Amino acid sequence: MKKRFLEQMIHLVGDPCEHRYLLAVSGGADSCVMAHLFREAELDFALAHCNFHLRGEDSNADMRLVQELAELWGVELFVKEFDTLALQKDSGKSVEMVARELRYAWFAELMANFDFLATAHQADDALETTLLNLCRGTGIKGLASIPERNGNIIRPMLNFSAKEIRIYARQHNIAFAIDCTNDDESIRRNKIRKSVIPTLATLNPNLINTYSRNREILQKQLAFYQKHIEEEKEKLVEKRDETVIIHVDDLQGHPHKDLILYEILDDFGFPADIVNELCARDPKTGTQYLSPTHTLLVNREEYLIRPRDTECFQPILIRSMEELQHYFTTERMVNNGKIDFDRDNRTLYLAEESLVFPMTIDTWQAGDYFYPLGGKGKQKVSDFFTDHKIDRFTKQQVRLLRIDGNIVWIIGHRSDQRYKIDPTKTQVYFKIQDNGIN
Repeated sequence: MKKRFLEQMIHLVGDPCEHRYLLAVSGGADSCVMAHLFREAELDFALAHCNFHLRGEDSNADMRLVQELAELWGVELFVKEFDTLALQKDSGKSVEMVARELRYAWFAELMANFDFLATAHQADDALETTLLNLCRGTGIKGLASIPERNGNIIRPMLNFSAKEIRIYARQHNIAFAIDCTNDDESIRRNKIRKSVIPTLATLNPNLINTYSRNREILQKQLAFYQKHIEEEKEKLVEKRDETVIIHVDDLQGHPHKDLILYEILDDFGFPADIVNELCARDPKTGTQYLSPTHTLLVNREEYLIRPRDTECFQPILIRSMEELQHYFTTERMVNNGKIDFDRDNRTLYLAEESLVFPMTIDTWQAGDYFYPLGGKGKQKVSDFFTDHKIDRFTKQQVRLLRIDGNIVWIIGHRSDQRYKIDPTKTQVYFKIQDNGIN
């Protein structure tokens, strides 16, 4: 087993002796055996253990076991305790999802001093994951299951079965914890492990080995598929700041538009039924779809995708010229008989007598109006947006500069006619340029 482990490590990282590893050790058989193999191979590693406090005293017993293992071997140990249930409350996420996010966020903090994070997923875990994905509905990515390497995360135990690992633990007198919740078949993964896989094994007694070979083939097929999918995405997707733009006309002409759209939207957490709806009908401009992390907006011949807003913009009070210069580039100008105005909506020209403090920078509200420079009079801000085909995402990012409650400038879009400079009367004026308020 040690020989196969070293061969796998060479496959994953090249020369294993050139790197330093952080091992995620729960106290179970898989992670304790993995740690033992790292020690037997004389590699440079430390241990990391999360106590989620989900199983009462058993959770503390697991933590003590790992602490004793680290002390016995004389290796560095990192321990983090979480009040997982309190953090999960009102999150809208499962306990398992919250625990996973906490675990990997903490590991990421520790990785500054390590080259690779090793987790102890093994062949049975991979098969369980594939079967779970099949039950939920999946494509080739779900069938391929857990990758051997994902960036700096490696899984050197994927070629070993749970049975092999436990035999090794007995042979080398490796203590490990047993999670009693693994017998609870109300948990879907446990039901697959204890009922579904044993039934499948009656059809193929060599099921785990057969699956492992298939998983290797699927991983290669997935890599080939993803390479070509990324090439197609580059043709159809444009990125502009935080917005991802899908050009619908180009997509409609693609022979595999449903598949390509599914792959694009899957990156942002959108489920397959939204892809089906977009392809089955022609949703009108302004229609929105939500994923847990992003919003998709139908905007004429485009689909626009942006991260969902998590914070509200707080109005900014500007009380002096010095504060104004925190947000804008300003230049004091003297009227020498000829004023050259840049035809640029990101620049505001304001007569010195109109520069009155305090000013505010804030967002637009329903009912807001102004007098667009070069326009025909009073206009609602919302109508200005409609006339200029400004999409809903951009509207959310628009900021206004106000003086005495009046809109002086829709920043980056249009200034107000009432504040237009009269060259025959204005002696001193200011050129104010937008630096990108957000």
